[in-house]
Parts: sequence; structure tokens; C-alpha cells
Amino acid sequence: FQNAPSYSEKNWGEGFPKRWFWIQCNTFEDDEGCMAVTAGGGRRSLPFPLDEEDVALVGVHVAGKFFEFVPWEGEVTWNISTWGSWIMTGTNETHHVQLEATTKSEGTVLRAPTVEGLNPICKDTFEGELIVRVWEKRRDGGLKLVIEKKSTTAALEVGGGPWWDSWEGSAEMKEPLRTLTNLPINL
Repeated sequence: FQNAPSYSEKNWGEGFPKRWFWIQCNTFEDDEGCMAVTAGGGRRSLPFPLDEEDVALVGVHVAGKFFEFVPWEGEVTWNISTWGSWIMTGTNETHHVQLEATTKSEGTVLRAPTVEGLNPICKDTFEGELIVRVWEKRRDGGLKLVIEKKSTTAALEVGGGPWWDSWEGSAEMKEPLRTLTNLPINL
């Protein structure tokens, strides 16, 4: 293939989150910088006694630059409806990001891994509308808009559950994982 936007994934094993969402897009209007966005979050089980945690991330790659928004470097928040609306924000030391995605598509129900095997607990579409905004943090505390892109071909998904109502949350990495993630270890 040449000049053909594409997407591929593989759902692996029993370690899937109990509940999740994601946004993925690599085709934007007037995109000369080859922009790609990957964002998602989920509720995952942790080893006893930690129970479970909500995690999320946003990654924006454009014109050779990578903007990473992760809970161990800043804050990631979301408000995801049962279907049709995905809103995420993230901050790090130098930037702020906002993703607003919607779809009118009914979506496609897919099977995803559970402890009982593959079950129809996932819904996605490739007919999402997405607006991505990235601001640079200024020294005076203000924000300068540096990226604003739109797409009508975003991939959007919700899975697991239950999804009886909207899921509003923020990613927090619990101790001792937060400290361990930030240890200066070179592999």
C-alpha cells in the first residue's frame, strides 16, 4: 500500500482491563506534519493489596515531535459517554492537550478477551470526528495554542464494563507503582 491510512491491533490474553476506552487517528485535515494520536484509558486489576487503578495516556506525534501525557509525568482526565462522546485532557511540564471525539455511527460490537474467553464486550467505529488541541505552557502561566487539527476518520472504542453511564475520571498511579515507575533505571 502507498499513501493508505491503516490501523491494526491484536487483542491478547486475560490481562485486558475491566473497562476501557481509546481514541486513535492518523488522518487529519491539512496535515503536512504526518500527525498521529493515540489515547486511551482503562481500569485494571493490580496485585493484592492494591486492588485496581484507573490509568490513561495521550500521545501526539507530529512533525518529528512527540508529546506525551501520562499520569507519572502529569495528569490525564476523561469523560467518556456510554457511546458517542470521548473527551480527554492531559498536562505535563510543558504542554496541555485536549481531545474531543464524537460519532453518529452505531459502532460495531466486537469480541474481546475476558477470563471466560472472547466475549462481545467491545464496541468501536472508524467514523469518529476528532478535534485535537495542544497548547504550550507559557512562563506567565498562560497557554499558547500550537496544534489544532480535525479529522472525520478517527477510530473510537469502549469496552469491558459495565458501561451503564458515562465514565468521568482521572489517572492516578498508586504507590508503590508510582515511585517504581520513576526510578532512574537504564535497561
